[in-house]
Amino acid sequence: MVLPPKFGPCIMKEMEKKMQNRKAMTLVELIVVIIALCFVLFLIVFVVPLFSGGAVDLKDRLICATNLKGMGNALNVYAFDYRDEYPIAGGGGVNSWAVTTDGWDNPYYQWDGDDKVTVSASLYMLVREADVGVKSFICQYSDQQAFVNDTPHDVVELWDFGPDPTEHQSYSYQYPYGKFPADGTKHPGNAIMADRNPWFDEKLKKSSIKKETAETFKDKVSLIDFLLKTDKWKQQIGNSEPHDREGQNVLFNDGHVDFVKRPDVGTRYDNIYTIGGPGQEEKRRGIAPTFEEIDAVDEFDSLLVNDRSQ
Repeated sequence: MVLPPKFGPCIMKEMEKKMQNRKAMTLVELIVVIIALCFVLFLIVFVVPLFSGGAVDLKDRLICATNLKGMGNALNVYAFDYRDEYPIAGGGGVNSWAVTTDGWDNPYYQWDGDDKVTVSASLYMLVREADVGVKSFICQYSDQQAFVNDTPHDVVELWDFGPDPTEHQSYSYQYPYGKFPADGTKHPGNAIMADRNPWFDEKLKKSSIKKETAETFKDKVSLIDFLLKTDKWKQQIGNSEPHDREGQNVLFNDGHVDFVKRPDVGTRYDNIYTIGGPGQEEKRRGIAPTFEEIDAVDEFDSLLVNDRSQ
């Protein structure tokens, strides 16, 4: 059928208009689909894990990492006031590492430079000097509980997280009573805090990868294969326990926090949980630290420890 000339242009314009509208609707639909896909992806990655068996790890891991980031800021505040030094309980004297700090609840305790003191007592200086709350020292995935001050003194007058600080502080700290404590001038790649060191965790749980307990774990020193061919479960038993040895949150000296799945992440592949050795392979594996005799070997040896129960 041939349309009269006067109707042809009108119909053509109407058809073009419909085509333009159809294109506009297609673009809107595409945008809606993209938004919907992004929303579904967000649910899968961030929300679903929070209510499933593996998502608790993500939520609590993020909380622990946020706590560590706050610790890094507090360390910088402290270092600004104390000539780039990070906190050392007792003022940097030759102290003896112990499970309980002498005079922890005595505001007038006189430090003489040779005191019995926990590693946690050094971190407690952030409570006294940098306004860090005691709840910030708890990793939600651990079995520690926030310290409750039942003394007649203010929390900033105390020296430690109670008589058993290992129950109220969830993080490891660069060993502060040896020759190479961390400070603001050290290499930015040095690890200065992290989740608890598994070598000092008497409550070590069984691994989800391998049936390992505290008794079998402490006999294994060569946890990391220099050629990176070690079985996954052997790498995991070198990680901290709070996240079922999938890895650990680590605070580095430049202030950033990473969740890493291996412990050999310090400067020059240094194992942050063991005492370093002379070569790269020895640094990567390290020597198992003990409560009685311990110290880093040099300023690049990150040796992160936490107090253990005895």
